[in-house]
Amino acid sequence: MTIFNKNIWHFGRLIKDICAFFLFFSLFSFVQSQTQIKIATLAPQNSDWANRFNEGSKEILERTDSRVKLKFYWGGAQGGARKNKQKIKIGQLQGGTFSPNDFQTSYPDLNIVGLPFLFKNVDEVNHIRSFVDMELEAGFKRLGFEVYGFASGGFAYIMSNEPIKGYEDLKDKKIWLPQGDLISYEAMKALDLLPISLPVTDVLTGLQTGLIDIVAIPPVVALALQWHTKVKYVTKIPVLYVMGFLAIDTRVIKRLRPDDHAVMSEVLTRIYNDVDQGSEKDTQNAMQALLNIGLIEVPFDDNEYDKLTDLLVKPNQNMANRGMFSKDLYDEISSYIQDYRKKDH
Repeated sequence: MTIFNKNIWHFGRLIKDICAFFLFFSLFSFVQSQTQIKIATLAPQNSDWANRFNEGSKEILERTDSRVKLKFYWGGAQGGARKNKQKIKIGQLQGGTFSPNDFQTSYPDLNIVGLPFLFKNVDEVNHIRSFVDMELEAGFKRLGFEVYGFASGGFAYIMSNEPIKGYEDLKDKKIWLPQGDLISYEAMKALDLLPISLPVTDVLTGLQTGLIDIVAIPPVVALALQWHTKVKYVTKIPVLYVMGFLAIDTRVIKRLRPDDHAVMSEVLTRIYNDVDQGSEKDTQNAMQALLNIGLIEVPFDDNEYDKLTDLLVKPNQNMANRGMFSKDLYDEISSYIQDYRKKDH
């Protein structure tokens, strides 16, 4: 090989090495610059929620030039809410979807809106939320979480294997309560009912084995989790208002560029607003689907509802006085409800 050819060969090798270096550097920079936010949820993978989140995740990835990637773990793959919160604390996860009772010990005020038999209809709920939503979001910031609005799950209705027409029918029945829901537990005990605390993941088995007789759940959730397959009756009484939210650790938020954070916040807030706005229609459709499947609707007398409401006034006040949630916020919400009902009539 001539000197000239050797020089050409060395030059070509040098070019290849330089190209390989820059390719590696580019890939390394991409990996280093991308922030992956791992989020756990109980939502089934093929649910409408999953579709919305997947579309939102793709939009965030595109609009941030792949700098922000949301990775979801569906159907409770990472465990229940308690386990997910622990994983967020140690950095294995960065976020999750939750309900208010998942923050019972750290943020009890969030559960006031979900007190049993507090609201009679969705109009009352919407009126109250127009006052308190921003205050509740601010509380999450103090806990070290960013939330993007609250999505209504609608009212939880009674579903059972025996018809429930009034208060007396609830007695001596084993009624499911979400694990950690101390406030609802206190309310059920005050009504001389029999609460059975179980994680969401065990409810289907509990219904099947007779460990529980009654669940109170929104129709949309009952369909998504297949609980409707283990009950025969649905009593359309607004037991309690259900809402959900996505909480993301502020530690990962601080690592994002401000413009990337703005994109993510815009997309996730839009998703939650859309779900919230469509909740009432989704509830009606899900209720009709339950009836079409074969569940039997049981009427619940208005006087029976008023009886339960009256019975819980004193226990709710006692819980507030004991510091289970803010007395000031509870009194404020109660006052708003009473004023609204006076104007409504």
